[in-house]
Amino acid sequence: MYMYITAGTYRFLKKIEENHPSEKMLLLQNMRTTELWHETEKRSVFQSPRKYDCIDSLGELAKVGYVACHYVPVRDENKPLFEYNFDDKLALLKGETGLLAARILRPLSSDVYIIMTMWESEKNYVRWQGSPTFQKFQVHQHLGDVFSSAPHTYTFTVAEEEVEEEQDQ
Repeated sequence: MYMYITAGTYRFLKKIEENHPSEKMLLLQNMRTTELWHETEKRSVFQSPRKYDCIDSLGELAKVGYVACHYVPVRDENKPLFEYNFDDKLALLKGETGLLAARILRPLSSDVYIIMTMWESEKNYVRWQGSPTFQKFQVHQHLGDVFSSAPHTYTFTVAEEEVEEEQDQ
């Protein structure tokens, strides 16, 4: 399974999603960006996407929810070690309250892995962050100097309406 990711304006990406109703797509947005994710066994309909191999998955992507993407840049020589330490880690998430889906994505054209979890709500994600399971899941923090730069996390919502910027009053 592959995951292809592209970014753009909400309206542009929504139109792509609407033009391909039979494809498994996920429209994610936050105040910083809007992304369209395409999960498929085939080639993507996107012209120039970021490309990932899905090396582990749990659950089905939903059209609503809260998504946390942990971006983990790993040096080429350390990719086998990183993947070995994440082997079967998604099994830890089974039974977590509010979890809808999770993916571990291996980059095909960069060094940044994505560990994506999808939740029914932000509240479920925040609760999980304080759990012992979260600490076990964060195995990459104990791998030493495997990173090519600092890991970071962005969160998104899955929604049918465009997120509008808050105006200063």
